[in-house]
Amino acid sequence: MQLLTNNANSTDYLVQNNKPSFANKLVEEYAIAITINSIKYAVMMASPYDLEHFVIGFLHNEQVIKYRYDIHDIKIETDANNCTALIDVTVANRIAQQLTSQKRSIKSNSSCGICGVEAVAQALPKLAPLIPTPIIEQPVLTQAVKQLNNWQVQAKASGAMHAAALITLNGEIIYCSEDIGRHNAVDKTIGYLVNKELTANQYALLVTSRCSVELVHKAIIANISHLICLASPSQLAVNIAQTNHLNLVHVRKHDAPIYY
Repeated sequence: MQLLTNNANSTDYLVQNNKPSFANKLVEEYAIAITINSIKYAVMMASPYDLEHFVIGFLHNEQVIKYRYDIHDIKIETDANNCTALIDVTVANRIAQQLTSQKRSIKSNSSCGICGVEAVAQALPKLAPLIPTPIIEQPVLTQAVKQLNNWQVQAKASGAMHAAALITLNGEIIYCSEDIGRHNAVDKTIGYLVNKELTANQYALLVTSRCSVELVHKAIIANISHLICLASPSQLAVNIAQTNHLNLVHVRKHDAPIYY
């Protein structure tokens, strides 16, 4: 057995019994530099898809912006040769002035959603609790999960992508993002919601990844009342979800969902 690499197409070919066969397309990962009103804000490692939704969702989850109209312009430049992208966001002057009082280091990686904060209070902020809402019943969850595979285009090619889907309370997926980082995928989906000015509490968030605390934070900040995960949550994620009235659900492959 021999592994041959075609770098130009980011594709691996597996040679077995002298016959080449298609293996997996390698995922792309870029360093994404975000500036706000030409001031450096953050550098994130992410997949270079849906970058406009990504930056909108990221800044919303950072609580830099609250509404789409807080952003006046977004300029995106990508450099495929160096695997980098520059996103320059122009926001209202009042928002830019508020940012001068915040301190955040400007480097993060694709597996970490809260890297770079300087204090525990920033990593575990006090959140505004959601309005309690009824849970989504199991048949609706099952319907949503069954649809998910059809939306995971990148994951089918590589097997190395997380997905975050926005679903109606009737279980219909209306948007799904993919990224090498689970928190980036959530940022993209929330960015779609903010960009379309949708009423957040009329939707649920479905993620393929494990549920750590930053995903709970993002859902609550976005005013999404339901977070559905295909892997177990952490104890801290459950605690914060319960404190803030977020309906957190683990949908298991062969057993009934667990509602926290």
